[in-house]
Amino acid sequence: MSDARLVGSATRFGHTLKSWEMDVPWDHNNPNTNDTLTIFAREIVPPKGEELPLLVYLQGGPGFPSPRPTSASGWLGEFLKHYRVLLLDQRGTGRSGRVDKVNVLPTERYPLLRADSIVADCEAFRRAFGVDTWSLFGQSFGGFCITTYASMFPESLEKVFLTGGLPAIDCHADDIYRATFDKLQFRHDQFYRHFPWIEARIREVCAHLDHSDELLPTGERLSSRRLRTIGIELGRDRGFDTLAYLFEDPFVTVKGEKKLRSDFLNSVGSRVSFEQGPLYAVVHESIYGGTVPGPTNWSAHRIREDKPGFEEHADPTDMTRPFYLTGEHIFPWQFEEDPALRPFIDAAHALAAKDDWRSLYDKNSLGHGPAVAAAAIYVDDVFVPFEHSMNTARAFRDLRPFITNAFQHDGIHWGSQEIITRLITTADEY
Repeated sequence: MSDARLVGSATRFGHTLKSWEMDVPWDHNNPNTNDTLTIFAREIVPPKGEELPLLVYLQGGPGFPSPRPTSASGWLGEFLKHYRVLLLDQRGTGRSGRVDKVNVLPTERYPLLRADSIVADCEAFRRAFGVDTWSLFGQSFGGFCITTYASMFPESLEKVFLTGGLPAIDCHADDIYRATFDKLQFRHDQFYRHFPWIEARIREVCAHLDHSDELLPTGERLSSRRLRTIGIELGRDRGFDTLAYLFEDPFVTVKGEKKLRSDFLNSVGSRVSFEQGPLYAVVHESIYGGTVPGPTNWSAHRIREDKPGFEEHADPTDMTRPFYLTGEHIFPWQFEEDPALRPFIDAAHALAAKDDWRSLYDKNSLGHGPAVAAAAIYVDDVFVPFEHSMNTARAFRDLRPFITNAFQHDGIHWGSQEIITRLITTADEY
């Protein structure tokens, strides 16, 4: 395909920012010069850093673009002490053909948005830049992509750094979701102990929604099952406080009628809508396809029914039974209730039914690859379960873990200097 094109350059916060575009095949396994997608990446070069090695950042998600930095701070600033950094917009996000309600792809395109295609896009950039090897940093799903990269092109990698992103490589999506529900229950019980009043408040709001027509700012009725998806916050470092403040005072009485406050509905609406990133919901479960044979078949939706307190129709008024919010789980009914997802309902069902996925991982390549890996593995991670991550860590030829319970899944946003410094030092030890 064509070489990478420099389409813009600017100096910001003392660094040079170069904008690159490159045309790649939609299907790298069946390349067609007439069927291409333009991939965007932004290179950040520190002062006098033109000769520094390249490191590619792979964003978490799936389905979100790389960050648009306004300073050389946080994890980015730590890596810029050692590397030029390439921020890649993964296909279907940002300036790489963002998928949303005004750009709905044909159903057959969505299987081409997985980690293997993202990795092939990265390889095209590596060849275009003329570097023999480069390094990678991946947060969450970005770490999944790195594990695929190390499986497909281990010879292209120098060092790899992962935070909260070592995927399960040898089990079905059902096993992964069983683990995530168990992790979330542990975290949820902690939440209830920290704020003894909040379980009753969550039950009260959900019971109210089961019998009232409360409308979100976008016009649709808010159901209790949709509200419960905000439990994803419990997997984040500030999640306990965020949710406690949200539920502190959600009701107002107007002419004798109890109603949810408009600011509460506005806050919930922004949390339960996928307007900013519909692709995340569409392809989320498909990232687990192919690890073992068979379809994912709406795994989280099925598994929740075996987990007391997480059932879709759990009764918030039954105090003899547990009652929980849900986490990083996507359910088929969300494609009916969320206006941002309605255009993708056919694609989502097709992905859930697909049973011929290729595996994204190769243990042999991981075990013999040249890359040195350093990974932050979070003990209480409700997104990427610790036990599966440790099993995958053992498959790498040389993975050096930083195991900690001091951070949640988004630890990189709160402890970036500590985490990145630890990973770089660990990778450089010998």
